[in-house]
Amino acid sequence: MTRTFPALHLLPLPLLAALALLPGNTAHAQTAAPPMKVTTRTCGAYTVRLAQNGFDDPPDRAAVLQGDRVVASVQDTAVEVQFCRDVTGDGVPELMLMGYSGGAHCCSTHTLYALTRPPRQLMSVFSADTPELVPRQLDGRGPLELLGLDWRFAYAYDLSFAGSPALPRVYSYLQGHYVDNTRAFPGVALGRTRRGTDIAPGEALNDYATLLVFGRAGQADTYLQGLPDTYRAWLSNYAPDIRQNLSDFGLQDWPVRAGLPAGQDRIGVGGAFSAPLTTEYLALVQDEQGSASLRLYRPQGAGITAGPALLRIPFTSDYGDGSVPNVLPVFTVRRADGRDDAVLRDARSGSVTYRVWRVNATSAVDRQDDALVVATRLMADLSSLAGHVAATYSGTPRTATQRAEAQRRVQVALARAERWRVGGPQDLPLERLGAFTVDAVWMPEDTGSSARVLATVDAGTVAADQKDEYVASERRTLTVNLSRGEDGWQVSDWTLAPREGSAPDGG
Repeated sequence: MTRTFPALHLLPLPLLAALALLPGNTAHAQTAAPPMKVTTRTCGAYTVRLAQNGFDDPPDRAAVLQGDRVVASVQDTAVEVQFCRDVTGDGVPELMLMGYSGGAHCCSTHTLYALTRPPRQLMSVFSADTPELVPRQLDGRGPLELLGLDWRFAYAYDLSFAGSPALPRVYSYLQGHYVDNTRAFPGVALGRTRRGTDIAPGEALNDYATLLVFGRAGQADTYLQGLPDTYRAWLSNYAPDIRQNLSDFGLQDWPVRAGLPAGQDRIGVGGAFSAPLTTEYLALVQDEQGSASLRLYRPQGAGITAGPALLRIPFTSDYGDGSVPNVLPVFTVRRADGRDDAVLRDARSGSVTYRVWRVNATSAVDRQDDALVVATRLMADLSSLAGHVAATYSGTPRTATQRAEAQRRVQVALARAERWRVGGPQDLPLERLGAFTVDAVWMPEDTGSSARVLATVDAGTVAADQKDEYVASERRTLTVNLSRGEDGWQVSDWTLAPREGSAPDGG
């Protein structure tokens, strides 16, 4: 999945103030910039000019020159040439450039050019804390693969960064691009597992996740049961989230393999949508006109095919930095027939709603009279209410009219959520609910007359001395029991129960 990462204006104000006082960051500083160190080297038929200045302004720049003309370039806080060699096997060298933004644990980008005439970009990827993509021959034939790391578990599940595992990532040269093809090399990931009991928490997460993502669910459960009690409680607590987190593992580049330009944004979930026992990718992809379409990507022979647009929307966001579109697939829920339904988060109205889709190869049905639809409606109402309540504590200065509008929205959301009070926890003060985030959803019971929907959520109420919109929350299990009567599906009762199990020492 490609993502847009937070911009500088989203950093906390105290941190921005501190950054402004650091040497070299003062707006009125008159110190002259240090001289750039310029080096050149030949790579294939081109000259590579590298201008570096040691993390000062202006940024470093690597330029590929044909004579005096720049035909390709990369610019970042720091830039280096990582290799100049033929990795595709066509006799023409490729040039790997790494850009580094500076800072602890982040952030690197890797850009690979085939030095043909003209040069052709074969990949440009955000690599997080991966310093190098290493060429290796993994399948014994053809172009070399590039080995990197997948940092989706960085800081996840109570882990520090130092304790976070990085899953392997394998890029293959397919259809003229280097793309994530990790699922085709299970031996690479499985070979890194230790499956012991005398290991750090992050290593246990790596082993458990690797077994899950490569279809060894039974082995993963056996492994989990053999871990020490604290490890087992921790991973059991987060198991639903881990499974959901892994749904798109190795699939994010399927749209590129199906013809999407490599630079276009995409975000999605994986699942068995059109038939049981399949692996498919339901993704929202951005087009060049600023809109987006939701499409199902499926294997076809040795390639990937894109289905027709199931939904078209403007590619806009309900977040100020544009990082998350206001419609996107968020959950994969296995149903009784072995197929997965996709749950879409839709915030176009200004409040969160969830839509449950049954997806086929060329079409999708927006489910209506369905147990999962009713359960996710409850989740959406609580999530919207929490968002509006928390927003009233924002530190942003507001006029009297704006404050009145914020309160009006709370009352509308509260009225909508009141319908769920009957059958729900009587000790939950809905009017003070300030945090309610859904992390994963699943259905242990799914029949024609009764159903049970479970979700892991982070829920919390505003404190008596609440001073901002960041409301403390606790991890809970939401259980929704439903039955079907003459008027369709109804909630029988629902509960919120604490989930136990935090990262063991050493995480």
